[in-house]
Amino acid sequence: MGCGSSSSDSEPKLSIEQKQVIADSWKYLYVDLERIGMLLFMGMFDTHPETRPFFGFSESADSDDPKTSQRLREHGLRFMSLVKKLLTYIDDSEKFDTMLLDLGRRHINYKADINLVDVFGEQFIVSIRPTLKHTDRKSVV
Repeated sequence: MGCGSSSSDSEPKLSIEQKQVIADSWKYLYVDLERIGMLLFMGMFDTHPETRPFFGFSESADSDDPKTSQRLREHGLRFMSLVKKLLTYIDDSEKFDTMLLDLGRRHINYKADINLVDVFGEQFIVSIRPTLKHTDRKSVV
C-alpha cells in the first residue's frame, strides 16, 4: 500500500522521479489549500449529489448551499492538511500506511461508501489541475 520500499512486490511503488514531481507540485498547491478543498467537495457534490448527505447537506442543490458552509470549508481544509501530512511520510511506508488505515477505519465508522473512493480521487485530480496548469511543470497536469 505504501510509497516507500516494502516487502511486497504487489504493492504500488513510486519512483524517485515521481516523488520529486509530487513534491514540486505540492509547492504550488500548498498556497491554495482552502480553494482546492472547496473545489474538491463542490465538484463531487455537482457530479455525485448522492454524496451530499454524508456531509450534512440534502441531495437537492436548491435546499442548502454548501458553497457558503463554513463546515464544508473546514472539511476541505482538513482533507488538504491530511494530504500535506501524508506527503511528509512519502518515504516512510509504515507511517504512510498507518495513516491511511486509520483514515479508512474512521470513515468506516462514518459509514462512508467505499464505492466513492474512486470518485473522490478523480475529483481531487480535477480540483488540483487548475492550480497546476499555471506552473512551469506542464508534465504534472
